[in-house]
Amino acid sequence: MTDLTDNLDALHTTELGAERIKRNLGLQVDDVVLWCKETIRQADIIIRNGKNWYAYRKGVAITINARSNTLITAHPIDAKVRVMRESEYPCLREFLYQAVFIPEGAKPPPRSIVNDPEIFLYIKDFGTGPGDIGVVAEQDRQTIGAAWTRIIPAYGHVDSETPELAVSILPAFRGYGIGTKLMNKLFAVLRENGYARTSLSVQKGNPAVRFYQRLGYRVIDDKPNSAGHEDCIMIKDLG
Repeated sequence: MTDLTDNLDALHTTELGAERIKRNLGLQVDDVVLWCKETIRQADIIIRNGKNWYAYRKGVAITINARSNTLITAHPIDAKVRVMRESEYPCLREFLYQAVFIPEGAKPPPRSIVNDPEIFLYIKDFGTGPGDIGVVAEQDRQTIGAAWTRIIPAYGHVDSETPELAVSILPAFRGYGIGTKLMNKLFAVLRENGYARTSLSVQKGNPAVRFYQRLGYRVIDDKPNSAGHEDCIMIKDLG
Protein backbone atom coordinates (compact mmCIF):
# COMPACT_ATOMS: atom_id res chain seq x y z
CA MET A 1 0.00 0.00 0.00
CA THR A 2 1.06 3.60 -0.56
CA ASP A 3 -0.09 6.96 0.74
CA LEU A 4 -1.91 7.29 -2.58
CA THR A 5 -3.93 4.09 -2.31
CA ASP A 6 -4.63 4.82 1.35
CA ASN A 7 -6.26 8.13 0.38
CA LEU A 8 -8.15 7.30 -2.80
CA ASP A 9 -11.38 8.70 -1.36
CA ALA A 10 -9.75 12.14 -1.40
CA LEU A 11 -8.94 11.91 -5.12
CA HIS A 12 -10.54 14.65 -7.20
CA THR A 13 -10.01 16.77 -10.29
CA THR A 14 -11.33 19.87 -12.02
CA GLU A 15 -13.83 19.93 -14.85
CA LEU A 16 -11.01 20.77 -17.24
CA GLY A 17 -8.91 17.97 -15.78
CA ALA A 18 -11.70 15.46 -16.35
CA GLU A 19 -12.15 16.59 -19.95
CA ARG A 20 -8.39 16.40 -20.54
CA ILE A 21 -8.24 12.83 -19.25
CA LYS A 22 -11.25 11.81 -21.36
CA ARG A 23 -9.69 13.35 -24.45
CA ASN A 24 -6.24 11.86 -23.88
CA LEU A 25 -7.57 8.34 -23.38
CA GLY A 26 -10.68 8.45 -25.53
CA LEU A 27 -12.75 7.53 -22.48
CA GLN A 28 -16.51 7.17 -22.74
CA VAL A 29 -17.32 7.29 -19.02
CA ASP A 30 -19.45 9.60 -16.92
CA ASP A 31 -17.26 9.59 -13.80
CA VAL A 32 -13.59 10.11 -14.64
CA VAL A 33 -12.53 10.22 -11.00
CA LEU A 34 -14.17 6.85 -10.28
CA TRP A 35 -12.50 5.36 -13.37
CA CYS A 36 -9.11 6.65 -12.21
CA LYS A 37 -9.65 5.32 -8.69
CA GLU A 38 -10.34 1.81 -10.00
CA THR A 39 -7.35 1.97 -12.35
CA ILE A 40 -5.07 3.06 -9.50
CA ARG A 41 -6.37 0.26 -7.26
CA GLN A 42 -5.28 -2.24 -9.91
CA ALA A 43 -2.07 -0.44 -10.88
CA ASP A 44 0.92 -2.52 -11.93
CA ILE A 45 3.20 0.00 -10.25
CA ILE A 46 2.86 3.30 -8.34
CA ILE A 47 5.87 5.60 -8.05
CA ARG A 48 6.40 8.86 -6.16
CA ASN A 49 8.63 11.26 -8.03
CA GLY A 50 8.95 14.79 -6.64
CA LYS A 51 5.59 16.42 -6.05
CA ASN A 52 3.60 13.82 -7.98
CA TRP A 53 2.45 10.23 -7.84
CA TYR A 54 2.49 8.20 -11.06
CA ALA A 55 0.28 5.12 -11.40
CA TYR A 56 0.61 2.76 -14.36
CA ARG A 57 -1.94 0.20 -15.51
CA LYS A 58 -2.51 -1.48 -18.90
CA GLY A 59 -0.65 1.11 -20.93
CA VAL A 60 -2.06 4.12 -19.07
CA ALA A 61 -0.10 6.59 -16.93
CA ILE A 62 -2.04 8.61 -14.35
CA THR A 63 -0.44 11.66 -12.69
CA ILE A 64 -1.66 12.80 -9.27
CA ASN A 65 -0.49 15.76 -7.20
CA ALA A 66 0.72 14.16 -3.96
CA ARG A 67 -0.08 17.12 -1.76
CA SER A 68 -3.62 17.88 -2.90
CA ASN A 69 -4.67 14.45 -4.25
CA THR A 70 -5.64 16.17 -7.49
CA LEU A 71 -5.77 14.14 -10.70
CA ILE A 72 -3.60 16.20 -13.03
CA THR A 73 -3.74 14.10 -16.17
CA ALA A 74 -3.78 10.62 -17.64
CA HIS A 75 -2.40 9.51 -20.97
CA PRO A 76 -1.13 6.42 -22.79
CA ILE A 77 2.37 5.28 -21.87
CA ASP A 78 4.68 6.87 -24.44
CA ALA A 79 8.28 6.53 -23.35
CA LYS A 80 10.88 8.87 -24.79
CA VAL A 81 14.13 7.24 -25.89
CA ARG A 82 17.47 9.01 -25.80
CA VAL A 83 21.20 8.40 -25.40
CA MET A 84 22.22 7.29 -21.92
CA ARG A 85 23.94 9.85 -19.71
CA GLU A 86 27.04 8.99 -17.73
CA SER A 87 25.10 9.70 -14.51
CA GLU A 88 22.76 6.84 -15.45
CA TYR A 89 25.44 4.17 -15.76
CA PRO A 90 24.81 2.94 -12.17
CA CYS A 91 21.22 2.11 -13.22
CA LEU A 92 22.59 -0.64 -15.43
CA ARG A 93 22.91 -2.93 -12.42
CA GLU A 94 19.13 -2.99 -12.00
CA PHE A 95 18.51 -3.40 -15.70
CA LEU A 96 21.05 -6.20 -15.90
CA TYR A 97 19.12 -8.06 -13.21
CA GLN A 98 15.82 -7.43 -14.99
CA ALA A 99 17.36 -8.84 -18.18
CA VAL A 100 17.90 -12.27 -16.59
CA PHE A 101 15.52 -14.74 -18.23
CA ILE A 102 13.21 -16.50 -15.77
CA PRO A 103 11.36 -19.48 -17.31
CA GLU A 104 7.65 -19.72 -16.55
CA GLY A 105 7.09 -21.18 -13.10
CA ALA A 106 10.71 -20.74 -12.04
CA LYS A 107 11.72 -18.82 -8.93
CA PRO A 108 13.46 -15.46 -9.60
CA PRO A 109 17.18 -15.63 -8.83
CA PRO A 110 18.68 -13.55 -6.02
CA ARG A 111 19.84 -10.09 -7.01
CA SER A 112 23.38 -11.16 -6.20
CA ILE A 113 23.35 -13.10 -9.47
CA VAL A 114 24.60 -9.98 -11.22
CA ASN A 115 27.85 -10.35 -9.26
CA ASP A 116 28.64 -13.54 -11.18
CA PRO A 117 31.78 -12.54 -13.14
CA GLU A 118 30.32 -13.78 -16.44
CA ILE A 119 27.22 -11.60 -15.93
CA PHE A 120 28.83 -8.61 -14.22
CA LEU A 121 31.03 -8.28 -17.30
CA TYR A 122 28.08 -6.66 -19.07
CA ILE A 123 28.24 -3.58 -16.83
CA LYS A 124 31.67 -3.58 -15.20
CA ASP A 125 33.33 -0.18 -15.77
CA PHE A 126 30.77 0.65 -18.42
CA GLY A 127 31.78 3.66 -20.46
CA THR A 128 35.48 2.88 -20.48
CA GLY A 129 35.70 0.34 -23.28
CA PRO A 130 35.16 0.14 -27.03
CA GLY A 131 31.57 -0.29 -28.07
CA ASP A 132 30.23 1.00 -24.73
CA ILE A 133 27.09 2.68 -26.05
CA GLY A 134 23.72 2.93 -24.34
CA VAL A 135 20.25 4.39 -24.68
CA VAL A 136 17.43 4.65 -22.16
CA ALA A 137 13.65 4.91 -22.17
CA GLU A 138 12.16 7.60 -19.98
CA GLN A 139 8.54 7.88 -18.81
CA ASP A 140 7.44 10.76 -16.60
CA ARG A 141 11.10 11.64 -15.88
CA GLN A 142 11.83 8.08 -14.74
CA THR A 143 14.22 5.66 -16.44
CA ILE A 144 12.20 2.54 -17.18
CA GLY A 145 14.33 0.73 -19.75
CA ALA A 146 17.81 0.53 -21.22
CA ALA A 147 19.65 -1.02 -24.13
CA TRP A 148 23.42 -1.06 -24.35
CA THR A 149 26.35 -2.67 -26.13
CA ARG A 150 29.88 -3.71 -25.24
CA ILE A 151 32.72 -5.49 -26.99
CA ILE A 152 33.52 -8.04 -24.30
CA PRO A 153 34.31 -11.79 -24.12
CA ALA A 154 30.75 -12.58 -23.01
CA TYR A 155 28.04 -15.03 -24.07
CA GLY A 156 27.27 -13.34 -27.39
CA HIS A 157 30.81 -12.34 -28.37
CA VAL A 158 31.53 -12.74 -32.08
CA ASP A 159 34.67 -10.70 -32.77
CA SER A 160 36.52 -7.54 -31.71
CA GLU A 161 34.54 -5.38 -34.16
CA THR A 162 31.02 -6.42 -33.17
CA PRO A 163 29.38 -4.95 -30.05
CA GLU A 164 27.16 -7.35 -28.10
CA LEU A 165 23.75 -5.96 -27.20
CA ALA A 166 21.63 -6.23 -24.06
CA VAL A 167 18.16 -4.78 -23.53
CA SER A 168 15.99 -4.59 -20.41
CA ILE A 169 12.69 -2.99 -19.40
CA LEU A 170 11.16 -2.78 -15.94
CA PRO A 171 8.38 -5.42 -15.68
CA ALA A 172 5.48 -2.96 -15.33
CA PHE A 173 6.39 -1.33 -18.65
CA ARG A 174 6.74 -4.41 -20.83
CA GLY A 175 4.42 -5.04 -23.72
CA TYR A 176 4.03 -1.44 -24.90
CA GLY A 177 6.60 -1.36 -27.71
CA ILE A 178 9.31 0.23 -25.59
CA GLY A 179 11.82 -2.52 -26.34
CA THR A 180 11.47 -1.93 -30.08
CA LYS A 181 11.96 1.82 -29.64
CA LEU A 182 15.08 1.23 -27.53
CA MET A 183 16.58 -1.20 -30.02
CA ASN A 184 15.94 0.99 -33.06
CA LYS A 185 17.48 3.99 -31.32
CA LEU A 186 20.54 1.97 -30.34
CA PHE A 187 20.92 0.64 -33.89
CA ALA A 188 20.97 4.24 -35.15
CA VAL A 189 23.58 5.31 -32.59
CA LEU A 190 25.75 2.29 -33.42
CA ARG A 191 25.64 3.18 -37.11
CA GLU A 192 26.59 6.77 -36.28
CA ASN A 193 29.62 5.38 -34.45
CA GLY A 194 30.72 3.31 -37.41
CA TYR A 195 29.60 -0.15 -36.36
CA ALA A 196 28.41 -2.50 -39.12
CA ARG A 197 26.63 -5.12 -37.02
CA THR A 198 25.73 -6.17 -33.52
CA SER A 199 25.39 -9.53 -31.79
CA LEU A 200 23.53 -10.93 -28.79
CA SER A 201 23.00 -14.15 -26.89
CA VAL A 202 19.56 -15.40 -25.87
CA GLN A 203 18.42 -18.64 -24.27
CA LYS A 204 16.62 -20.88 -26.76
CA GLY A 205 13.47 -21.09 -24.66
CA ASN A 206 13.19 -17.33 -24.27
CA PRO A 207 10.25 -15.82 -26.23
CA ALA A 208 12.52 -12.85 -26.93
CA VAL A 209 14.10 -14.91 -29.74
CA ARG A 210 11.11 -14.04 -31.95
CA PHE A 211 11.33 -10.38 -30.91
CA TYR A 212 14.96 -10.24 -32.05
CA GLN A 213 14.14 -11.99 -35.30
CA ARG A 214 11.45 -9.39 -36.07
CA LEU A 215 14.14 -6.73 -35.66
CA GLY A 216 16.39 -8.41 -38.21
CA TYR A 217 18.59 -10.68 -36.09
CA ARG A 218 19.47 -14.13 -37.39
CA VAL A 219 20.86 -17.16 -35.56
CA ILE A 220 24.44 -17.97 -36.46
CA ASP A 221 25.31 -20.50 -33.75
CA ASP A 222 24.01 -22.47 -30.79
CA LYS A 223 26.10 -23.22 -27.74
CA PRO A 224 25.62 -24.13 -24.07
CA ASN A 225 26.01 -21.39 -21.49
CA SER A 226 27.60 -21.76 -18.05
CA ALA A 227 24.29 -22.94 -16.57
CA GLY A 228 24.02 -25.73 -19.12
CA HIS A 229 21.22 -24.13 -21.16
CA GLU A 230 21.38 -23.79 -24.94
CA ASP A 231 21.91 -20.22 -26.13
CA CYS A 232 21.29 -18.81 -29.59
CA ILE A 233 24.01 -16.48 -30.83
CA MET A 234 22.39 -13.92 -33.11
CA ILE A 235 23.71 -11.25 -35.49
CA LYS A 236 22.09 -8.20 -37.05
CA ASP A 237 23.64 -6.23 -39.90
CA LEU A 238 23.24 -2.48 -39.42
CA GLY A 239 23.72 -1.39 -43.00
